[in-house]
Amino acid sequence: MKYLLNFIITLSATLACAQNTIDLNIHARVDTTNKEVMEVVQLWKNYLSSSPDKIYDNPYWNEEEKAKYTDFDFTRSALYALPAEQLLNYYKPTLLSVEKDDVHYVLRTIFNAEGLQGQYKKSNPWCITRVYAVNENGQWRLKNALPMITANWQQKTVGKITFIYPADHDFNLELALDATAFCDEVAKKFQFNDWQPFDYYIAKNGDELGELLGFDFFFSGYTTGKGMVESRILLSGIDSEWYPHEFIHILVENKPRHRLIDEGFATWLGGTAGKTFDEGAYFLAEQLVENKSITIYDILNNWGREYAAFYTTGAIICNLVYEKGGVAAIKKLLNTAPDDEALFQTVCELLDVKRNDLNQFLRKETLKYLNPNHQ
Repeated sequence: MKYLLNFIITLSATLACAQNTIDLNIHARVDTTNKEVMEVVQLWKNYLSSSPDKIYDNPYWNEEEKAKYTDFDFTRSALYALPAEQLLNYYKPTLLSVEKDDVHYVLRTIFNAEGLQGQYKKSNPWCITRVYAVNENGQWRLKNALPMITANWQQKTVGKITFIYPADHDFNLELALDATAFCDEVAKKFQFNDWQPFDYYIAKNGDELGELLGFDFFFSGYTTGKGMVESRILLSGIDSEWYPHEFIHILVENKPRHRLIDEGFATWLGGTAGKTFDEGAYFLAEQLVENKSITIYDILNNWGREYAAFYTTGAIICNLVYEKGGVAAIKKLLNTAPDDEALFQTVCELLDVKRNDLNQFLRKETLKYLNPNHQ
């Protein structure tokens, strides 16, 4: 997935003049002679043609979920890496099946492109979605997969966290207690106002997490952890009650901030990719020894994805800021606007480093992690 960002940029330019017309291909397996099935098909086509990447009172989605969640379509953030009218005219949707599930319908759709060349062939298909159609006051409306799949899952509330998990999951109370204690401790230390309860869904892996979001297969946005802060939902794809990195995301105030700081703060306190902060910093330092010309600008432009360089560099900055200015400085860092100029200005100010010296300063501080006694 290293080429995903460049691919999206290239594709966006290619599709700048795409027409705002969504064609929904229908697979032969769909029974187009069935009147009710065709009503559901038309509902799905209408939704795909109604700017589904935008959050508004969409008439084709069910009222209960629209009232409960601001961002009510759980596939939206991963599916629409580009505006819908562009993406759906390139990765053309084909409705694979419409199957009755009790009183509901399950719609599966593949988003597939033609004519991709070279490495871009690897991004095909873009995804396969699963969405439900439910009857609401005599009208068919769309619904997320999450409540349908988890309707019979087990639940256990520990502190402010409600753990929701399948029957074959062996619930670990000790880890659950650690999770709620960790959240309490972080909130107290960094003066986050009384944190709100959340639902924590436990899936075995990233693909099963994707199913909860509404994907039978997904590429853009694939992850083993996803926090939906406004909805107070955390999804885990590591089959565990313990996921400190994602806990941080759901504890911190949901506001626009630079992604380096957002991910860095979560990595500093919760680690990432199976490594603690110190382990990740040591690993990154080893890579910088081998790559002497790498700068903060390269890292911001996705260098070292396989080394978690972006996440770890953000974590190192958080640690430096905390050592120098404590909680007050961290809170200011977490208010960094989501653009690079604001990032550089804030970091230089908090660390008392000149802009021209920032890159060398960060390299020097990162290399200190090669020494286990650097602290």
